[in-house]
Amino acid sequence: MSKVPLVTFNNGLKIPIFGLGTWKSQPGQVTQAVKDAIDIGYRHIDCAYIYGNEKEVGEALDTKFQQGVIKREDIFVTSKLWNTFHKPELVEGTLRETLKNLRLEYLDLYLIHWPQAYKEQGELFPKDEQGNIQFSDVDYIDTWKVLENLVAKGLIKSIGLSNFNKRQIERILKNATVKPANLQIECHPYLNQKRLINYCKTVGITITAYSPLGSPDRPWAKPGEPLLMEDQKLKD
Repeated sequence: MSKVPLVTFNNGLKIPIFGLGTWKSQPGQVTQAVKDAIDIGYRHIDCAYIYGNEKEVGEALDTKFQQGVIKREDIFVTSKLWNTFHKPELVEGTLRETLKNLRLEYLDLYLIHWPQAYKEQGELFPKDEQGNIQFSDVDYIDTWKVLENLVAKGLIKSIGLSNFNKRQIERILKNATVKPANLQIECHPYLNQKRLINYCKTVGITITAYSPLGSPDRPWAKPGEPLLMEDQKLKD
């Protein structure tokens, strides 16, 4: 794994094809997990503000920098802008908080985590009295414009999207001066995303597949749903 293949973005920068996701990584365990991953050859770590563990990831990265195991340019780090921070005046501050947590001066890739914005200045999942999510009217196009400026400032190397559909991507492309480099979506044999992947190929956007093993412990799983890793075809 010390020589993981690379994929080239439309801006010429490269991303390791295999990475460690940190969603649902348990507090007190993620630091060691990232250290171990780096030691065995991982060079791509995927994070997000909403995961709530970026400080622990940052501790692991800093340890490996201090030990001389890796240099900053040897590791590719992704993070994501959460839904409550889409408002243009909140974006840079949120990015800088992520950078502080990760103990980094820049991110290799920063994604808009979801195309919808939530109500700002409160809970990360703001809800009304009936328990329904409260949305904001911020347009993700305005959010994207700020990300473009942060690339110019050198705080981000590449920018991209997560959980966007074709129509939403088309809106970004029509308004962008910096083209999305990557789209991160759930993708595995039970959700192959063929049409969306083919579309992204035509417009030069690379794909990152999350939950490639089907996320068997996903919170929304229903009793009796098939488990990807127990599928007989895969076992065979």
